[in-house]
Amino acid sequence: MTKGLSVSDHGAMSEARASARTSLSMRIFLAFAAVVATSGVASFYGIAAVTTLRHELAFLRQRALPLLDELRVSGSALRGFDEALQRAAPHDIEWVVRLVPTARPYVRVDQILTHTRALRDDSTPPLLARLVVHQALPWPALDLRLASLKSAHELRDRMVLDAELHAAVPGLDKAQTDAQAYDALVAVLQQSIAEKRVTESGRIVVEVRRIIRHVHGALGAAEREFESALSDRFDEAEHAEVRLQVVVVVAGAVSLLLAITMLLLTLATLRPMTALTDLVRRFASGERKVRADVRGATEIATLALEWNRMADALALREAQLSVQREDLARAERLAALGHVAARMAHEVRNPLSSIGLNAELLGEELGRGGALDAEEARELIAAIGAEIERLRDITERYLTRARPTPAEHAPVQLDELLMSIADFFRGEVERKGIVAHLDMQPVVIQGDAGLLRQAVWNLVRNAWEAMPQGGQLWLRLRQQGEFAVLQIEDSGPGVSEVARGSLFQPFATTKETGTGLGLALVREAMQVHGGQASLVPGSHGGGACFELRMPASTNSSTLQDNSPMTPVRGGRGT
Repeated sequence: MTKGLSVSDHGAMSEARASARTSLSMRIFLAFAAVVATSGVASFYGIAAVTTLRHELAFLRQRALPLLDELRVSGSALRGFDEALQRAAPHDIEWVVRLVPTARPYVRVDQILTHTRALRDDSTPPLLARLVVHQALPWPALDLRLASLKSAHELRDRMVLDAELHAAVPGLDKAQTDAQAYDALVAVLQQSIAEKRVTESGRIVVEVRRIIRHVHGALGAAEREFESALSDRFDEAEHAEVRLQVVVVVAGAVSLLLAITMLLLTLATLRPMTALTDLVRRFASGERKVRADVRGATEIATLALEWNRMADALALREAQLSVQREDLARAERLAALGHVAARMAHEVRNPLSSIGLNAELLGEELGRGGALDAEEARELIAAIGAEIERLRDITERYLTRARPTPAEHAPVQLDELLMSIADFFRGEVERKGIVAHLDMQPVVIQGDAGLLRQAVWNLVRNAWEAMPQGGQLWLRLRQQGEFAVLQIEDSGPGVSEVARGSLFQPFATTKETGTGLGLALVREAMQVHGGQASLVPGSHGGGACFELRMPASTNSSTLQDNSPMTPVRGGRGT
C-alpha cells in the first residue's frame, strides 16, 4: 500500500491506473486475432496458389502438351512428304499420285487452328489464381498466325504470274488463297500423271513441294513459339510453387512466433494472479497488513483493488471486534468474579455464623461464675475448629481453581494409585456405612499422580455425599485398546436430566454446600492427560457412573485380572 495515502486516495489512484490498461480479454483477443489473421492470409494464399498450380497442370497436361505434340507430328509429316517428293523419280510418278492426297497441309492447319482457339480460351487462370500470378504471361497468337497462313495468297499470286504454270493449271484463276491454289495443283497433278505427262507433272510437283515447305516452315515457327510459351508457363508454375513454400514456411514461423508471444504475454498478464493468490494465503494465515499491488490487465487490477478494499474493511472490522472482545472479556471476568464472590460469601457465611454462635456460647460459659464445664468447653472449641477446617477447605478449592499448578508427566501405575486412595477413604466409607468394590487391572499411564488423585478423590467424595444413608461404591479399572478406562459408580439417586447439561461447568452444583468446582477440576485433569470425563449409564442400578478415559502407556501390562470384585469394608480387601 502506498505510504502517506489514505485508503480512499489509494483506491482512486488504483482505479485511474486500472482504467488506462487494456483488459485481459482484449489482449487475448488481439493476440488470437493476429494468429488467426496470419494463418488466414497464409491459408488464402495457399488455396490461391494450389488453384493456380492445379489449373496450370490441367491446362498443360490436357490442352497444351497435346497441341504441341500435334504441331510436332504435323510438321514431321509434312517434312516427310517433302523429302519423299524430292526423292521421287519419273518412274515413281504413280506412287506420287497416291502420296500427295495424304499430305493435306491446310487440312492439318484447320485441325490445329480449332485446337488453338480452344487453347486460348483455357489459358487464362481463374480469378482466384490471378491473385497469385502477379502478371499474366503473354500467350502466342497461334490462332491468328495459322488463320493468316490459311488465308495467305502470296504463293498463289506468284504462280499466276508464271505463264507456263498458269497455262498448265487453268484453275489458278479461280483460286483466292494459297490453300485453294494447292487444291488446284493437286487436281491437275493427278490428271497429268494419269495422262502420262511427265514434264508437266514434274513442274507441278515442284510447286506442291514449295507449298508444303511453306506450311511446314510456318508450323515449325508456331511450334517453337508455342514451346517457348509453355516453358515460360512451366517456369511460372515452379515459381508459384516456390512462393507457396516460402509463404507457408514464413506464415508458419510467424504464427508460431505470435503464439509464443501470446503465451508469454498471457503468462506475464496472469503473473499478478499468482502473487494475488499467494497474498490471499498469507492473509488467511494471519498476515493482516499485506496488500495487493494493483497492476496488470483491467480485470486483474480491478480484482486487486477490490481485494485491498476488502482487506482494509476486514482489518477495520477486526480492530472493532478486538475492542469488543476485550470489553466482553472484561465484563465476563467481572461477572465471574462477582459470581465467585457471591458464592464464596454464601458458603463462608454459614461457617462464620456457626463459629460466632459457638464463640458466644463459649464466652457465656466463661462468664458464668463458678466452675467451668470443661467437657462443654471442649465441644464448643471442637465445633469452632471444625468450622475453621471447613472454611480452609472452601478457600483451598477456590485457590486450586484460580491457580492451577503445572502438570507433571511421569509413569503412573494407575491400579496402585487407586488402591492407595481406597486405603485413604477406608475409614470414611466405614463410618458412612458404604461398601466399596474394587475391580482393577494393572495399567500404566503417563500423567500427574497428584492431579489424578485429586480427580478420583472428588468423584469418590461426590459418590458418598450422594449416599448419606449408606450404599455401595464400585471402582472398576480396565485397559480397552490404547486407553485406560476408570469407572466410579454409586448406588445413589443418580443425576437428574436438568443437571446433566451443566454437569462439568464451574460453579454448577446441585448441593446446598457445594462449590461446583469438583467436576470442573476432574474435566480439566482429563484434558491435561489427553483424555475425557463423562457421565455414562451404570451397570448396577440407577446411580451415577462417571467414566475417566485416558491414553495408556505402551508398557502397560496386558494381563487380565479375572478375579471377582474385592469389597472394601473397613479395610483393604485381598
